[in-house]
Amino acid sequence: MSKRYINMTLPEKVELAVREVENQFYLTNDYLIKASEYFEKSMDEGLKAPKQSREHMPMIPTFVTKIPNGKEQGIYLAADLGGTNFRVCSIDLKGDHTFELKQNKYKIPLDLMKGVKADELFQFLAIKIQAFLNEHHDDVANNKTKDPLKLGFTFSFPVEQTALDKGTLIRWTKGFDIPDTVDRDIVELLQANLTVLEVNVKVVALANDTVGTLLSRAYQNDPSKTNANTVIGCIFGTGTNGAYYETIENIPKLKNPPKDCKGMVINTEWGSFDNTLQILPNTTFDEIVDKETANKGYHLFEKRISGMFLGEILRVTLLNLFERGLIFQELYKERGGSLPHRITEPWLLDSEVLSYIQIDDSTDLKMSELILKNVLRLPTTRDERIVIQRLTRAIARRAAQLSAIPLATIVKRVQDQYKDDDRDFEIGCDGSVVEFYPGFRDAIMESIEVINPLKGSPKKIYLKIAKDGSGVGAALCATTA
Repeated sequence: MSKRYINMTLPEKVELAVREVENQFYLTNDYLIKASEYFEKSMDEGLKAPKQSREHMPMIPTFVTKIPNGKEQGIYLAADLGGTNFRVCSIDLKGDHTFELKQNKYKIPLDLMKGVKADELFQFLAIKIQAFLNEHHDDVANNKTKDPLKLGFTFSFPVEQTALDKGTLIRWTKGFDIPDTVDRDIVELLQANLTVLEVNVKVVALANDTVGTLLSRAYQNDPSKTNANTVIGCIFGTGTNGAYYETIENIPKLKNPPKDCKGMVINTEWGSFDNTLQILPNTTFDEIVDKETANKGYHLFEKRISGMFLGEILRVTLLNLFERGLIFQELYKERGGSLPHRITEPWLLDSEVLSYIQIDDSTDLKMSELILKNVLRLPTTRDERIVIQRLTRAIARRAAQLSAIPLATIVKRVQDQYKDDDRDFEIGCDGSVVEFYPGFRDAIMESIEVINPLKGSPKKIYLKIAKDGSGVGAALCATTA
């Protein structure tokens, strides 16, 4: 990430304060190597522990036992309930790493998100799947002589999964609250409502969007052209997570693995890496942001690197400098003793704003001035904009460096699975931060090189953007059933 600063100095007191904050966000090469070692230890603990706890990463077995090779063929369905929208797709896999996608999106009525009975929501979902089929695949939808279409269900809520097509809801999140759904099998609820409507569909797989990213990229990757195997699927967007294929002997908590199963995709839930802060950097600003969240003390890795939190880290850092009398003093006086509410209230500084400030090289940072005024209603001086840009860059750089830790560690861990294969390794990435934040991918790659997971090997590591994991990936989960 660019270190190019405006060639004008700050007042000494401000300069010293900014440097002190920048140093708090600075990570050494030695730190990255040690953190990678600790990450692998945490993976092993999660793969052993029969029950999830705050102390280790969940490392959830997904019962997806093979990675696509791009030769898969046929029409499969995917349904995705991840928030206020319900998406239904059909994916026609062509068997040559390509596919054709059709999709519809439906808004979930608010009264169904906080309903009394599970069937009210799941009946709505089944009706929408039926409507989608009637529109796009009416030849199969109601034709009982044809085999049912297989459906992979991406259900982005905490689930205890016990088989590819079995999972009970642990708790609702994201504004949903339907008490009688908790501890019930999600697949059974959807299938029962499809059966009542006589829809010719069989729900065969519960999918996770990160697992979907891995499968989607693996299907689209043609190793004969890229000379690379897809080994990780990851998301760096509003949140962060990753999935990879683990050999069965390394998953001791899996007591009854499927017959003839050599390995399984693991959903790491790495947003929960090091909730006990044994190795993660922890500044005053991180502590303030954590206290503002509903799940205080959890997902501490995610809270340092994902899009939902980067803007908030910057906001609390700027307020700290204001309270020390170093920035926004004139503005405070002009407004009669207040600052604009978008800088004083939590969660109103969007990470997208940071992405523009990050690369601003206009005279006196005039572009940043415009953005801060329009988006935050925050007038700034030239010196204040220099401060804001430097802090933005420090926070974003730390986020990218931390993001490299799980990627490098997992590549190192899986390399023996490919010891008889001379191809490189690629990582399928999805999410707005990794795709759009300026310099983020380059900074990740720099830190992966520091950790050097393939020491002594001629193989290389590549980051590839993998689109639509929750749709294509869920359909690919269904192909494994």
